Amino acid sequence: MEKWFKRFITVALIAILALGMVACGGSKSGTSSENKGAPSGGAAPAEKKFKVAMLLSGSINDGGWNTNAYNGLQEIQQKLGVETAFTENVKKNDQVQIMREYARKGFDVIIGHGFEFSDALKQVSEEYPKVMFAGVGTNVTAPGVASLQFTPGELGYLAGIVAAHSTKVNKIGIVTATKDPTGQVEFDNIKERVAKINPQASVVIAYTGSWDDVNKAKEAALAQIASGVDVIVADNDAGNLGVIQAAQEQKDKKVKVIGWTGDYYDQAPDVILTSAVQKISTLIFTGVKDFKEGKFKGQIYRFGLKEKAQYMGKYSDAVPQSVKDEVTKATEDLISGKIKPIGNL
Repeated sequence: MEKWFKRFITVALIAILALGMVACGGSKSGTSSENKGAPSGGAAPAEKKFKVAMLLSGSINDGGWNTNAYNGLQEIQQKLGVETAFTENVKKNDQVQIMREYARKGFDVIIGHGFEFSDALKQVSEEYPKVMFAGVGTNVTAPGVASLQFTPGELGYLAGIVAAHSTKVNKIGIVTATKDPTGQVEFDNIKERVAKINPQASVVIAYTGSWDDVNKAKEAALAQIASGVDVIVADNDAGNLGVIQAAQEQKDKKVKVIGWTGDYYDQAPDVILTSAVQKISTLIFTGVKDFKEGKFKGQIYRFGLKEKAQYMGKYSDAVPQSVKDEVTKATEDLISGKIKPIGNL
């Protein structure tokens, strides 16, 4: 009887423990704390977040074109509350694949930062008609593709004024990467202003084939300096640093540089005359804000001096007040339409 009673007690304890374990685990199939108070149909679906992705040809640390684009992406994230993503150093052969991947992930806007993304934007937009595609500095449009441009020629006109007055030997150089249409309009306006202001001066252009290769830009600048050039317009990305280095190493030649995209004066006040500043962040923010508000159109959007998307940066003491005043007056006339830059995209 005692043995039977012990066995009965043991079985009873096991049964009690088993029931306790089932009771503790009941919340797995019951209502979780996240669902408490939700309608009987389940939790209300979260609002879909607007998503923007950007492809950049160079590094976000290049101090110019790509750095400013990245800053624009940060600005729309903070001010518009959108989700953002980016891929830097994108090679041409990878453009389509990366755009497709962002489209598959549900991004609402995909931006190609630079003229070199034109073909990929158009191709992938046809595959994903519900996605908005945009190119910065491009000249391509389609039902699903918009182009965000700086008003062409304005900065070239103003930089030409500074260059024409600053050269002491009547030899001006331009160091850039490729013969893209947007850059060519600026260079044509530089040449036009120089010819008008200083007919004795000549302008030569060197193409390095790379926006970011500092050494190639430096070599091109050194070659121009060796030929007698004393003012160089540096229209690159990271490559601008190479032009600045060349000028600094040739101090006895008293070479001066006009920067492009970023404001380079604080980086090299000893050689920078001024910079043709392009506020890419303004361009991107204004465009994406419109897209988010349902104003997207497959067209060209242009922003320039009037919108303060571009302007001349800090001046060196080497630039006389009379030249600064001439630039200020020309800026006003460009904004009012009294002056029109030559060429167009």
